[in-house]
Amino acid sequence: MTLTITPGSDSGSFCAAPRALVQTLPQLINAQDIQRRRPIVVLSEALRQLHLLDEGTLRELVAEDPDLLRSRSGDLVLRLLLTEDELHRALARVAGLVEIEVLGFEGDPKAFDLLPLRQAQALNVVPLGMANEQLYIASCAPTSDALRQQLRSLTGHSVALVWGSREAIERRLEVQERVERANHARHAPVVVDELWHKLAPPGAGSAQERVLVDDLVMQAMVELGSGAEAEQLASASESAGMVRLVNEMIAEAQRLHASDIHIETNPGEALTAIRFRRDGDLEPYLWLPAKLRGPLVSRVKIMARLDIAERRRPQDGKIDFAEFGGQALELRVAVMPTHDGLEDVVLRLLESAKPLPLSRLGLQPRDLETIAGFSQRSFGMVLAVGPTGSGKTTTLHSMLAEVNTAERKIWTAEDPIEITQPGLRQVQMNAKIGLTFASAMRSFLRADPDIIMIGEIRDAETAKIAIEASLTGHLVLSTLHTNNASESVVRLLDLGMDPMNFADSLLGLVAQRLVRALCPHCASTTALDDTSWTALLEEYREGSGLSLPQAQARLLDAAGVATPGEVRVRHAVGCEHCSGKGYKGRMGVYEILQNSREIKRLIQNRARPGEIFDTAVNEGMRSLRHDALEKVVQGRIDLKQARLAYR
Repeated sequence: MTLTITPGSDSGSFCAAPRALVQTLPQLINAQDIQRRRPIVVLSEALRQLHLLDEGTLRELVAEDPDLLRSRSGDLVLRLLLTEDELHRALARVAGLVEIEVLGFEGDPKAFDLLPLRQAQALNVVPLGMANEQLYIASCAPTSDALRQQLRSLTGHSVALVWGSREAIERRLEVQERVERANHARHAPVVVDELWHKLAPPGAGSAQERVLVDDLVMQAMVELGSGAEAEQLASASESAGMVRLVNEMIAEAQRLHASDIHIETNPGEALTAIRFRRDGDLEPYLWLPAKLRGPLVSRVKIMARLDIAERRRPQDGKIDFAEFGGQALELRVAVMPTHDGLEDVVLRLLESAKPLPLSRLGLQPRDLETIAGFSQRSFGMVLAVGPTGSGKTTTLHSMLAEVNTAERKIWTAEDPIEITQPGLRQVQMNAKIGLTFASAMRSFLRADPDIIMIGEIRDAETAKIAIEASLTGHLVLSTLHTNNASESVVRLLDLGMDPMNFADSLLGLVAQRLVRALCPHCASTTALDDTSWTALLEEYREGSGLSLPQAQARLLDAAGVATPGEVRVRHAVGCEHCSGKGYKGRMGVYEILQNSREIKRLIQNRARPGEIFDTAVNEGMRSLRHDALEKVVQGRIDLKQARLAYR
């Protein structure tokens, strides 16, 4: 028998009762409420109640110094007389914490999802469950503030500690380990830690891979220790756990074909978020305790050869992952200072990808023929326009792949080089040594090129050289950050281009966006009723000046049917092939403006974008809106994704 609070008792005294009476979370909450209403217990009284020291020994301790038990000397004396477990139990009684018998406690079956077994074993605690927005955890040292803070960082929850004996906690953890091993053997590779379902994207890795990351997080926490200065130490970023954790994070992003890794730090004890961008969308990968944010950022800085002491200014760098034991992969690193002296990091994965054939870009047959025709021209300029991440570079490299033969000399100036092709002479820009797009263009013209690709037209000088090159017998390909094809014309004229030369040099503009394609395995097909068809027609016509018959003829032709009643559209559902999202991969939406006699006249007269757009549509151009909605009636994308392309 041991002394504890008896739930439901009105008495102000403790009664002898088995700790097993507190067997459930509701009973624990009740016992906690009762305990808070009881008088404060001093250490000597706690030792007496728990029968840890007899009356004679207690009298001897306080005979010469009544304050002995409240002093550092008294603490040293007690450590000689009591075991560590007994001393912590007495301190827990003084702090008013509830005692439980861990082996007899009926905890929440999902408690170990909130604090995984390996972390619980490392800290010698047992999670009991959530109640009143607190995670209750049993510990043999429940008065430790450092332990409470560490558990709060690991779990992301407010933590309430209760006392349990060390022996019972160790036995309970052994039981849990046997249970999890048995479950894993029966259900492998089912993920044991449901926490990872919340923190990692579906399909982000096997159970073994997730457990590996879990182990690395715990290893890094243990190696950093409990010191308040650990986050500040540069050496913390070189700990074995942190090194392996960052390497595993990058390797996992590469395996999942993520384009970017976002490390987002938060002040105080808030968790640090790590997210991957996949198919254009950000997905959560991992949450880390606040204690690891400093070492994590420092580790990335070290790999990118940046100044780890500089926290006030943005920094840019690159990582060659092969140098750190990974596969061939280059990462572009951007470090941005945020509030409270923190820093966020974005890593762009730059794998040496191969160009896609034009036929795999999602082009409509008419647009495929037009772009292929651009590639075959011996001179002139083609511009791919759109926001960052819309696939402009991929389109240009696909065009180059069509004409990359032994008979042609092709120079490219890129920043960075994301796609490589044998036969191309590719040059990486480096502004620090004066190697810019403009200077590269001048040099290319002296290197006997047939085709030149310039990564981006950023200024008037680069634009002027590009136009001159296209007028002197070279095919020039480049990109521009604008919203659509007609606006791009005006943007270049605003840079100071001569409208006569520009009108003569331009072959065409390819405006584009990337949207998520429907999963071919689970998308559902439905027919459109009359109301939905009418609404779709009006949305197709909006802003274009097309008549209702013209719009209907174009949509029916795209769908390959004769009447509206035959049109079918598809919707995202979700299955195991698409991780339950309903989408798999991405598809381009295009607006291709081909230069013509009338377009050339408008450019020379500095016409407004609206005039250029209306003329191009009347000549057969499909706008981004048109192409997206045509792909909807073809069942390639859904209406939600289509609207992302033009709204």
